[in-house]
Amino acid sequence: MIQVTRSIDEAQDVGGGNSVMLLTLEVTDPEATTELEKHSEGRDRERYALSALRLGILAIRQASGELDATTIRRAGQDVLRQLESLLAERGTEITTGIAGALRQYFDPATGALSQRIESLLKQDGELERALRLHLGPESSTIARTLKEHLDPLLSLLSPDDAEGLKGRIESMLEEAFEKQQQRILKEFSLDSEDSVLSRLVTKVHESNGDLTTGIKGQVDSLIGEFSLDKPDSALSRLVRKVEAAQKQIGETLTLDDDASPLSRLKRELQSTINTLVDNNTKFQTEVRETLARLQTHRATAAQSTLHGNSFEERLGELLDLEAGRLNDVNESTGTTTGAIGYCKIGDFVTTLGPDSAAPAARIVWEAKSNKSYDAGSALKELDQARKNRQAQVGVFVFSKNAAPAGAEPFSRYGSDLMVIWDPEDSTTDLFVKAAYSVARALVIREAHASAESEATVEAIESATRTIEAQIKHVSDIKTWAETVRSNGEKIADRAGRMQDVLQTQVEELNRQVAAMKTSKTQA
Repeated sequence: MIQVTRSIDEAQDVGGGNSVMLLTLEVTDPEATTELEKHSEGRDRERYALSALRLGILAIRQASGELDATTIRRAGQDVLRQLESLLAERGTEITTGIAGALRQYFDPATGALSQRIESLLKQDGELERALRLHLGPESSTIARTLKEHLDPLLSLLSPDDAEGLKGRIESMLEEAFEKQQQRILKEFSLDSEDSVLSRLVTKVHESNGDLTTGIKGQVDSLIGEFSLDKPDSALSRLVRKVEAAQKQIGETLTLDDDASPLSRLKRELQSTINTLVDNNTKFQTEVRETLARLQTHRATAAQSTLHGNSFEERLGELLDLEAGRLNDVNESTGTTTGAIGYCKIGDFVTTLGPDSAAPAARIVWEAKSNKSYDAGSALKELDQARKNRQAQVGVFVFSKNAAPAGAEPFSRYGSDLMVIWDPEDSTTDLFVKAAYSVARALVIREAHASAESEATVEAIESATRTIEAQIKHVSDIKTWAETVRSNGEKIADRAGRMQDVLQTQVEELNRQVAAMKTSKTQA
């Protein structure tokens, strides 16, 4: 629906009179609506609609017969025919006039341009006469001008004319050469005392006399300095100094005099060498005796039924050191019964100290150096040992020679740990220390298994798994070191880095345990 309201002013702008008409139109034609929608709603669209309405009205009025289209078409055709005839007539006249004018000037036989060019270029024509007048070889303007200016110059440059340039230059050069020759001869003449040659001869005579006198004096002085007849000559003084130095050196470096520096040095070196020989002999004797005792002890321990006790004792010593460092208490319980009647299973029991995060928590240790145990039997014995010693975590320590085939150097099974340890290899002490730290962490984790310590428990679990993996790497590296000597540097570097990671993880375990203790104290 489009509403068009026209005021008097708008009607006059469009071309109407002063009438005003209010129309309300409903436009349904698609083309009309499309064109109207291209204009913004309001005054712009209304103006466009009014213009379209006016054009439509005019078109309808013309189509209804107010103007005779046929008459207009016939009149237009007559006008076109007349115009075409007029243009053809005038075109013919213009073409004829232009052709006549061009023929008058450019016709080869009678044209004005051809006749003018011929008069200019023909023999004795105007152009030839003008060139002959100005450029001719005899009496032309350029010939007269050149003769006036070049005759004096040619006369001056003539080689036959004595007054010419050549004659003047020759006379000047001869005069200058003669003067220079006379001056040079005068300078090299001995007749004149002021000549250069006379002064040079005089100077040479004077210098020769002085030089002869000076050289003779210097030679006499030099001969005197190198004469041994004069006691104060340079050669005599040098000979005396050399003789004195030789005498002093002989007295210093002689072995005939016990007080000489060389004799004292000899005695000190001999004393030092004798002391070193005695000390080396004593050291070798002690080493041999120690090695003999050690071999005897090992052989006895290997053949005796008590070799397992030696393994347990050395493990106990290592556990005592770790317990003392961490303020824990380690006890040897292999000879005493526990909670189970007549049961002595559980070689060592480590009790966490009062300063730890889980005071009175217990770790039981089993040490075996015989080959009758595998992983399954070791875990069964650890389970019984934990019950017998009322411990929360158990650690089974295999000797290296008695460990089951394929066993890892460090492995964890829930609350139980298994470690392979060689008392003769100090590097494996780290495995036992790592098992000690992991066992303490597991005990503390069990004591603080609550939502408040969940993050710490996860950290302990992660550190435990890392230690287990790193110990496996260390064991692999030791195997590589034993079998591949050529890769020693790489293996040593890897072992060092793994050992550092292990040490870091052990410290992390201890830190987490200390943090749990602090949080418990604060609670």
